[in-house]
Amino acid sequence: MISRRDALVGASAALFAPSLAWAASSRLNPRSIAVGDVGPRSAVLWARGRSAGRLWVQLSDNPGFQNPRELRGPAATAATDFTARLVVNDLPWNQRIWWRATVEGNDAPGEWMNGTFRTAGPNRDVRFAWGGDTGGQGFGINDDRGGMRIFDAIRQAAPDFLVHCGDLVYHDAPIRPVVDTPGFKGTWRNLVTPEVAKVSETLDEMRGRYRYNHIDDNFRTLLTEVPVLHTWDDHEVKNNWYPRMTLRDGRYRAGNVAALVPNARRAFREYTPLAPGPIYRKVPYGPLLDCFLLDTRSFRGPNSTGQQSWYGPSAEWLGAFQRDWLKRELRASTARWKAVFCSMPLGLMSRDAQGICENVANGPGAALGRELEVAEILSYSQQHGVRNVVWFTADLHYATATHYSPTRGAFKNFDPFWEFMAGPLNAGTGRIHKLDDTFGARTEWVSIAPDLARHAPPSEGHQFFGVVDIDTASQHLTVRFFSEAQTELTRLTLPPHRPR
Repeated sequence: MISRRDALVGASAALFAPSLAWAASSRLNPRSIAVGDVGPRSAVLWARGRSAGRLWVQLSDNPGFQNPRELRGPAATAATDFTARLVVNDLPWNQRIWWRATVEGNDAPGEWMNGTFRTAGPNRDVRFAWGGDTGGQGFGINDDRGGMRIFDAIRQAAPDFLVHCGDLVYHDAPIRPVVDTPGFKGTWRNLVTPEVAKVSETLDEMRGRYRYNHIDDNFRTLLTEVPVLHTWDDHEVKNNWYPRMTLRDGRYRAGNVAALVPNARRAFREYTPLAPGPIYRKVPYGPLLDCFLLDTRSFRGPNSTGQQSWYGPSAEWLGAFQRDWLKRELRASTARWKAVFCSMPLGLMSRDAQGICENVANGPGAALGRELEVAEILSYSQQHGVRNVVWFTADLHYATATHYSPTRGAFKNFDPFWEFMAGPLNAGTGRIHKLDDTFGARTEWVSIAPDLARHAPPSEGHQFFGVVDIDTASQHLTVRFFSEAQTELTRLTLPPHRPR
C-alpha cells in the first residue's frame, strides 16, 4: 500500500537525488536536513521545515527506497524554529543508508529531502574531515563567487563524517553587504539577512544566524551527504566568553554574558544534530577510531594570566568533571586511534595585550593555570598506557601540524603526541601565533606565511580543511591538509603504537 507520504514523492523517488531545488522566493526560509554523531548502530537525524508540522523519516538500503523503514519523529514548531531531530539507535552497522525526511503539516503536505550516510563498522578504511570557524570577520555568503565554496570542497573529499570544531556562527560579528578588504584584491559582497546584520542578542536573532548557513547551497548540500559532529567555541555566544563574564561592549543591552548563554545554547542545539546530553561526548566509530569531543566553554574559570600554581575553579578549562570523564574514557577505549576534538589548540598562545589568556597556553615554563588540567590528562594517559591519542582543533584561522614532546617541554610526564589545526571554513584568515614550550610544542608545518596580513578574505585562498585516513590493513593514520581549491598542501602518516 502506498502511504500519503510516498505519494508526495511520485516518480522522483525512483532515483536518489538531494532535494535542493528550492524556489528563490523561499531561499531565506530554507528547508534542510543533516545527520550527526553517526556510529556503528546509531545516528541523529535532523531536519528543518518552512512551517510547523510533524517530522517523518524513511530509511532504506537502496537509493530507490523500495520497502523503506518509516519513522515518526517529533513535531517541528515555531517553538524550535521548525527544526526537529530523531535519535535512531538500531541501524545496521557498516552499511550505506539512504534516508529522506519531510516536515508534514495539516495544511502543508511537505516534500521529501533526501540524503545518505554510512554507519561505522569493522574491516574498512575510515576517512573524516575537520575544521572550524565559519562566517567570521564579516565574511558570509558571497554569491559572486558561488557562496561558501569550502563546504563543497569538503563534500568532494568524500569523508565518512566532518567534525566542526566550533565557531559555526559568529553571533558577535555582524555581516554587512560590503566588506572592505584593504591590502587584498577586490571587494567582498555578502548576502545579508536582518538577523545577521547586528550582533545576536535574542533567540530569534541567534536562530537566524544558524539559518543563514543553510541558505548556502554548498553547506546545505554537504549536509545531505556528510554527517557532521559538532562542538562549540566562543563565537556561538560572544568572543572569548566564559561563564559570568562582564560585557563591556556597547553593542549589547545586557551587561553580563549570562544573559546571552541560555538562548545561545538553545539555538546551537536546535540547529545541530546533537542527541540530548552534554556537548562533550564520545562518538565511537568502529574498532579503528573513537572520537572525543570537548566543551571548552561551559565549565571554564575566568580568563586570566594563567599563573595559578594550584588547580581550582580559577584554573578550570574543561572543569574537573569533564577532565575526569576524558581520562576515564581514553583509558577505557579499545579503539586503535583516539581522536580528541577540541575547539582550541593546546600550545599556541592566544592572549591579549594585557596578557589575559584565552586558551590553555600561558607562556613558557612549568605547567600553571589551565595547563594543570592538560598536564593531568597527559600524565594519566602515560601512567595507564593510553596510546595513539591525536588532538584535532581549529580556532586560530590557519592550519598547522604541531608535535609535542617531553624532551623539549618544561613538563616531562607524558608521551609525545600530535595536534593538527585546520580552518577557517569561510572566515577571515588569522596570523601565526607563538608557541608555548610547556609541553614541548614544535611547529612541523604551517599553511600561511608569517607576513600574511590579518583577516584575508576567503577569496585570497587561505581557507583550509583537514582530511584523515585510517587504513584498515596497516592501521596507519594519514593526515592531509587541503585548500579551498582542493589542492593537497601536505601530508603526514603516523604508524600506530602496538603493545609488545
